[in-house]
Amino acid sequence: MNEFSLFFQLGLQHIISWSSWDHLLFLLSLNIVFDLKEYKKILGVISLFALAHTMSLFLSSQEIIKVNERLVETLILYTILITAFTNILFPKGEWMTRLHYFFAFFFGLIHGLGFARDFKMIVPGNRNMVLPLLEFTLGIEVAQIIVAGFIVILSFILLRVFSVNKKEFIKIISAFVIGYTLALMH
Repeated sequence: MNEFSLFFQLGLQHIISWSSWDHLLFLLSLNIVFDLKEYKKILGVISLFALAHTMSLFLSSQEIIKVNERLVETLILYTILITAFTNILFPKGEWMTRLHYFFAFFFGLIHGLGFARDFKMIVPGNRNMVLPLLEFTLGIEVAQIIVAGFIVILSFILLRVFSVNKKEFIKIISAFVIGYTLALMH
């Protein structure tokens, strides 16, 4: 396996894996508010998250920023809770879109800090991390597009075919995310 393929696949697996429940729940919370026709907004949210995740992952893996891993893990759970709770309070609207852009970037910084130790083990030593990080990020971006596409298509089917109310659907999914995340906090 060549190096590009290795880091690209690691990026994919970082998102599309049952052990990556935190990313999956966060992506669900971020994207459940959008419709299929709002694909540009979805791509914007995904790209902002990937950019922020990459920035903080790089800074932390280079030890430019040092963080308490337990604190970061706790903060990641809170990013999921805040996003899902906001969906319940404000399930739709342009204000919500702007808020999700903010969440994607700001909370993406926190999520990136959570993977720095693992990334340093994958790219050991004093090796230049820029190219592997970009390859890894491309895998993350593709994986997020796949997950977001799945979320939006499933939402479309439930909303259009089964005539589920959009605001209620957002609230129910977000409540599930909150309950699952709270259960994991104990």
